[in-house]
Amino acid sequence: MAPPPLNKILLTLTTILACSRGASPSADGGTDDRVVAVDPRAAVCPASDAATAPVTYLQMQQIFDDNCVSCHDVDGGLVLTAPHSWSDLVNQPAPDPDTCGGILVAPGNASGSYLYEKLSSASPCYGTQMPMGEFFPDPLPACVIAMVEAWIAEGAPAPVADGGGD
Repeated sequence: MAPPPLNKILLTLTTILACSRGASPSADGGTDDRVVAVDPRAAVCPASDAATAPVTYLQMQQIFDDNCVSCHDVDGGLVLTAPHSWSDLVNQPAPDPDTCGGILVAPGNASGSYLYEKLSSASPCYGTQMPMGEFFPDPLPACVIAMVEAWIAEGAPAPVADGGGD
């Protein structure tokens, strides 16, 4: 017996996902049966009314914590855990073999920053797009990539030291 064609498999998976989400309320008070998948990694993105606020290092660290530190920790070469991430990224050359002649984060220049290229390009100058899933790249939601771009364009602000108070 031959295996089912790929289109039947995809249709079955789509149906299972659609049925597991259920109907949602629509603007006219009825229900909207369309499935709108929301990537949970987009939860870090600001609401539309706060989208013009500067992106902070703490927001960047949250992105690193949620998506990068499982590989980029103290044992992974490039360290993206707090408090190391800023000093390991900003104005640092991309490590070999990822050199490509680039700087990991060039403050004020997102398009010239290798971190931004690795997150936003399906074919960066070396290797694969980050972050990696189990077997393939698992690109971040567009709003998260936009936050990284904005943070770099804003000069990649450093962590703010706690003012202390006690």
